[in-house]
Amino acid sequence: MLWKSGAIAALVAAAFVDAYYGLFRSPGLYPWTGWAAFGCIVLPAVAWLRPHRALAALAATACLTFTVLNPLDKEFGLAETLALTGVLAVTTHRAKSWWDAPLIGWVAIALVTQPLRYPFGNTELTLAMGLLVVATGVLALAGYLRLLGNAREKQVAAVQAEQRAEFARDLHDFVGHHITGMVVLAQGASRIVERNPVQAKQALERIEEAGGEAMTAMRRMVGMLRDDVPVAPVAGIVDIEPLIEAEPRATLEVHGDTGNLPLEVASSVHRVVMESLTNIRKHAHEATKVDVQIQTTPDWVTVKISNDGKPARQGNGFGLIGLTERVQALGGRIKAGPGIDGGWVVDAALPTGKATV
Repeated sequence: MLWKSGAIAALVAAAFVDAYYGLFRSPGLYPWTGWAAFGCIVLPAVAWLRPHRALAALAATACLTFTVLNPLDKEFGLAETLALTGVLAVTTHRAKSWWDAPLIGWVAIALVTQPLRYPFGNTELTLAMGLLVVATGVLALAGYLRLLGNAREKQVAAVQAEQRAEFARDLHDFVGHHITGMVVLAQGASRIVERNPVQAKQALERIEEAGGEAMTAMRRMVGMLRDDVPVAPVAGIVDIEPLIEAEPRATLEVHGDTGNLPLEVASSVHRVVMESLTNIRKHAHEATKVDVQIQTTPDWVTVKISNDGKPARQGNGFGLIGLTERVQALGGRIKAGPGIDGGWVVDAALPTGKATV
């Protein structure tokens, strides 16, 4: 990741500064101090770039121990301080519960005490107070980013739950549609089987086909279900025209036969158009025209909604999250972004039933 490359570069630069000021120089009496100082850089760096509770605790303990027990008047190290700051930020951001508070406090203590050397002077105390401010700022920023991330996850989960509920309602109607047709055909076949075996055989074949369609619909969407969801009517291709009429800037072009599309596919096409028109009304007030194009082939149905407004990011993206989950559940693809000629384009493709999910 890019941030890791930047972190490594910053640590290397700080280590060169420390080397220039003699941090790694070891007098003959204490030859281990240079390696210990180097270890106080490496351990926090690893804990920063490869976050882990044990590594963070070990890095903080090593740096604090070297600060307290070092028999030399060692220079203040920039690299180890920077590395400990990263450890504090990552540990705070990745904290799972209040049980991580002692570890966060331990890392903060190790960071703040880095400049202190006995006997304490004004310079050491000033640097320690400065690092206390830095540690407080890192804690506040990491906690704020964590709250934002949690809120985003909850919003995405709410959108996905709503989408699953709609999938459940749709599946109820899809299966009901196919099963009803099978019952009607079975009743008709039982009445004509003796006097017209050919028609009875055709009815039985149609029952088999309807059963296969029902199984396909269930196989596509059963993983997205939620129990105890109220039933609502399913919208299809014919329900797109009222959406176009409600948007005076919009025009509709339909190419190919849309009458034989599976119900779950037709419903998803309707949802893509509806969500796109809703976003246009919310975020593209300056648009003068909206083109809605639907085209079917034996294997695919494509939907393209474009407008000539400003090609800017529209909304917070949760509507697109729901559409993406819905389309991908059917084995399709969807993309939204600036058009080649400007404006904003939503482009989706869904398999009509021959493509497997």
